[in-house]
Amino acid sequence: MTLFDLAKKNIKHNFIHYFLYFASMIFSIMIYYTFVSLSKDPKVVARIDNDDNLASIFNASSIILIIFVAIFILYSNHFFTRKRKKEVGIYSLLGLRKKEIGRMLFYENFLMGIGALVIGIGLGTLLSKLFVTILLKVMNLGGISDFVFSIDAVMNTIMIFIIITLITSITGYRIIYRTTLLDLFHSESKREKTPKSNPFLAILSLVLIIGGYFIALQPLITADSIWGKLKFEPGMLLILTSVIIGTVLLLNSFLPLLLNKIRKNKRLFYNGTNIISNSQLTFRIASNARTLSTIAVLTGMTLVAIGMVGGLYNSANKDAGLNNPATFEYHIVDEKSNNQALTLAQNSTKTPMTGNQETTINYVKATSDRKMPTAYGPEEGFAVISLTAYNKLLTLEKHTSSKMAALKDDEAILISSDLTTENDVLNQSFTLKNSTNQKVTVTKTSTKLPFSTLYSLLVVSDDVANTLSSKNQTTIQSIMVDQPKDAVALSKQMAKVLPENAVFRSYPENYEALMRGTGVLLFIGMFIGLVFLAATGSIIYFKQLTEAYNDVATYDILKKIGLDRKEIRKTIAKQVLVIFLIPLVLGIVHSSVALVALADLLQKNITLAASISTGAFTLIFIVYYFITVNTYTNIVMGKKRE
Repeated sequence: MTLFDLAKKNIKHNFIHYFLYFASMIFSIMIYYTFVSLSKDPKVVARIDNDDNLASIFNASSIILIIFVAIFILYSNHFFTRKRKKEVGIYSLLGLRKKEIGRMLFYENFLMGIGALVIGIGLGTLLSKLFVTILLKVMNLGGISDFVFSIDAVMNTIMIFIIITLITSITGYRIIYRTTLLDLFHSESKREKTPKSNPFLAILSLVLIIGGYFIALQPLITADSIWGKLKFEPGMLLILTSVIIGTVLLLNSFLPLLLNKIRKNKRLFYNGTNIISNSQLTFRIASNARTLSTIAVLTGMTLVAIGMVGGLYNSANKDAGLNNPATFEYHIVDEKSNNQALTLAQNSTKTPMTGNQETTINYVKATSDRKMPTAYGPEEGFAVISLTAYNKLLTLEKHTSSKMAALKDDEAILISSDLTTENDVLNQSFTLKNSTNQKVTVTKTSTKLPFSTLYSLLVVSDDVANTLSSKNQTTIQSIMVDQPKDAVALSKQMAKVLPENAVFRSYPENYEALMRGTGVLLFIGMFIGLVFLAATGSIIYFKQLTEAYNDVATYDILKKIGLDRKEIRKTIAKQVLVIFLIPLVLGIVHSSVALVALADLLQKNITLAASISTGAFTLIFIVYYFITVNTYTNIVMGKKRE
């Protein structure tokens, strides 16, 4: 019998033991192939090739996905190889040399890799249509994707996983060569060291985490706040460093200290099976501290990314409306192009025009006793509009709640998207360089500009506006249509007839670009989040199974002293629950604080997106938890006989 035949026989007769590793390979291949095939779909390609940012996002995401998948498979392979050390030791006793054992394991890995490739690509092909349809939907492109089988995606997937398979085979080969025969038989009997708790580090962990939270939740706009003194980038770096170090110390020092305190509470410690679960848990947290802290931090970052992108996606419609208050807007350069654009809008049957307005804007230089922020008064002067024209424009754009009843000649309204606080210019007086050198005082401010082609606007009374010189002025055309989101085709037609210096702005095209960009980010974030969640859940799962195999002898003793299956399962459920809860709870708390701070900074409502992503993560972790408890119990107790 050749080594290849022996490898096939091992897989055939021990497939139940190979299943976990085989399933992890299938899942990884399926996810990677599905993602790669998305970028090959004709409908997606048509959009990606026309947008360099989207192409870069897809390319960067595929690299991140490769790294995630590689780590996932390598970890699964490491668990699988460790589990088989005793089997390898038996082969050595039977006379097989390490070189031959390594070849046999390579054949096994190779055969499972081929099987996983075939199944994974098959499942990925079936799922690709579903995911492409979802991607087109979130990009606001609509339609159902046709069935596409991409040879390029298949070859890309095969090449990547051949490389990963070679790396895992070499890793397994090194483990065999570097492990003595004695270690092969007794690797599973190595016990964890007794954890040592440090009260100082335990307190420091809480101080670092709470301190990071405190800084993150400080107001960002006041100069005397912590953010104002630290500045944004150093502040973010300080928060990340503080929370990450605090999380590591929390798991290495605070939790062991807390469990030791519980052990000293005799009523709680000696209640039922707590004596067993608490003792086991102390060792488990100590041995898994590095893994759990890494998963907690990465979970928090993943939830922040998905929650933030989801919030941006949900607010895309609002953002497009703020950036483009009119459906179409442009500066009138000549009457011919203006009439052509108006005719196109008037003749549109799909999106009929509901109204338009030509507004004259005068650029007026101004002086002030106080320093005038350049963002509000450009070098060429204020863009000035009369109160009547301003109110008519608000009526056209259906923003009647912002209309002003009247303005005195010495009063003005300053509107700028750059306003951080009205105290910047409120009650500040300006002398307009018009025929009368009119002095006006800002009595009201706003950030809602009625134009998308201006950065700031000064609204004055009609009498003052009539005294302004016409030497430096422009006329802006604002057009509103019914069903503006469907007016992309009309927008492209209007862009063709308008000259470049007309500064044409289009709500439907801006909305489409926002939905396309945030939709791709949301889809990729959810996709990579799914892979990350599966990988982290599996890592915890594999870690617990490794410890389950190590604990078989311990639970045999517990069975002999009278504990039944129900009591042992209850003990296992307690300690596994804590192991799953630690990274999940820490990740959710970290992400919640970060999302509150980011929502305040960006003025976005991300509650819904954050709740959905957090709920999905929690649900999948619950599924992993019950699977782990059930498998752990079956390992230490044997499968329950009906």
